[in-house]
Amino acid sequence: MVGRVVLAGRPNVGKSTLFNRLTRTRDALVDPTPGLTRDVRTTLVEVDGYGFLLSDTGGLDAGEEGGLEELVSSKAREAIANADLVLLLVDGKAGMTPADGEVVDEMRRGHIPFLLVVNKIDSNRDEPLASEFYALGVDGLVSISAEHGRGLDDLLDRVRVLLEERGFDGLEDEAEGAEEQDPVRVAIIGRPNAGKSSLLNRIVGQPKMVVSDVPGTTRDSIDTVLTLEDGRELIFTDTAGVRRKARVRERVEKFSVIKALESLKRSDIALIVMDASEGITDQDKRLIGYAHEYGKACITVFNKWDLLQGDKKLIRLRMEELRIAKSFIPFAPHLNISALTGRGVSKVVPLVMELFQELCVRINTGQANRMLERAMAQRTPPIHKGHHIKLYYTTQVDVRPPTFVVFANYPKYIPEYYKRFLVNRFRAEMGVNHIPIKLKFKERERRE
Repeated sequence: MVGRVVLAGRPNVGKSTLFNRLTRTRDALVDPTPGLTRDVRTTLVEVDGYGFLLSDTGGLDAGEEGGLEELVSSKAREAIANADLVLLLVDGKAGMTPADGEVVDEMRRGHIPFLLVVNKIDSNRDEPLASEFYALGVDGLVSISAEHGRGLDDLLDRVRVLLEERGFDGLEDEAEGAEEQDPVRVAIIGRPNAGKSSLLNRIVGQPKMVVSDVPGTTRDSIDTVLTLEDGRELIFTDTAGVRRKARVRERVEKFSVIKALESLKRSDIALIVMDASEGITDQDKRLIGYAHEYGKACITVFNKWDLLQGDKKLIRLRMEELRIAKSFIPFAPHLNISALTGRGVSKVVPLVMELFQELCVRINTGQANRMLERAMAQRTPPIHKGHHIKLYYTTQVDVRPPTFVVFANYPKYIPEYYKRFLVNRFRAEMGVNHIPIKLKFKERERRE
């Protein structure tokens, strides 16, 4: 059984830097901007055969009552309350502050097991800075430099000892004989304030993400796991809102956009969320284009559909905008929903699973070649500059999405319209009505 370890502390003490160090990733955005981390991110950490779940949280800062900072702090405190061990980070360079004492007192009042970690102790010369924090009355502390990796081995040893004392053996629970199934990865993308986080909260049935009326609340790409009744896992990635380049000025926001597109590339299915009250913008069209370019199955979603209030003229306008925007992926399904009221949200997960089943369809080489023969019988390959194009055979080489290699004599001369024809024929014959299919054309040696 693995324990849950939560990184906590004031804003900008280095929690995300330590998270990236311990997970050996760059999953958490890191920048000097205070309050960059807003949601809770969790990843399994494994060291020398011992594992634990590590969560990065936003800063513990009261902020304005009812403001965004208070929402972030409440999410952090919720994660802390469910932790088996809290790594309480403080800034050794900044020195001890009254806020550090308040957080320590809060841990004690809640009977939460914690280890005080003094960060930014970059060398032996900085060690006296760490000793100042003994005034908080802690039994022991660990001094580290998350940026340079100093002291992390000692920190991990302390974490393991403390978790083992609480009965955690560091091994993941596995059901014997259970069939291993890859999780379904779903990226939720869209412009800022389209309602992506609200939609995810509604899907999982509880508030997992910080949601506010301020555009751009989500700055990082956050994974949330949803386990279905049959044990299948869906990983929803809530991404930062993608603005058009002219409006992306802050360095942090540029990083956020890059990570959002990276999440799209890693996904199986894209949920493209658009604001029905504002209509489809050029940026929405670009996001649909990215999903098509990366070969992703996608579901377009009009959120805030309740705001149209039965306005038939506006509804017709929105559906016509959608038809034009999806002209090159007309097969992708669409939903009209309201994350606020819950209307239509129950259809999202079943539709995701339907698309995933299509993505995993595989046929044998004989079936694939008969499919190719019927397509060529319906429409003969064209002649290009006196060259008779011949398609010899095909075979499926991958799934998610289904991918075929077609061997031809002059693959570079096959026009795009004929490639689209073949894709549509393959999709129809395979019964995969809502997903893309990839065809790769390779040259077979020609006999003179």
